[in-house]
Amino acid sequence: MGRRFLEQAGIELDKGDRLQASEKVWGAVAHSLKAIGIQRGWVHDSHANVIAIGEHLAREFERDDFYDYVNTAESMHVNFYENLSEEDGVCRALSRAAIFIAELDKVRTSSPRVYTVRDVTDQRRLARLLGLPREERPAIGQRSEVGFSKTQSGA
Repeated sequence: MGRRFLEQAGIELDKGDRLQASEKVWGAVAHSLKAIGIQRGWVHDSHANVIAIGEHLAREFERDDFYDYVNTAESMHVNFYENLSEEDGVCRALSRAAIFIAELDKVRTSSPRVYTVRDVTDQRRLARLLGLPREERPAIGQRSEVGFSKTQSGA
């Protein structure tokens, strides 16, 4: 679905419709992140959870660039409503989204990595993704051999 939206974003941009192209860029990235959420058994039913998936993958795979990719895609969602970005900005975001989705394809086809809860931010994010109530957040220092995936063995 992510690749389909990427293609559609390019078509919309060629037609001069920056707003539709922007939303398709966001949709491409969001659907790619949701696919990983589904694969790992994470809650993925909200904008905030989609962002949380991207942030967790950034930490799990030690990819600071993932934060930038997520922020760029989210800025296109904002652009759909606010019309702030010119054509060149949408074009750059589309290119970045294509790179990010290729990287997410690699993540999706690889095994989750060992992950240790580092701080309160991790606790909150993982509780959100795992659908846990506040009082059941993973403890700082808690380790998962499978990146806190609920669907991989060792979860």
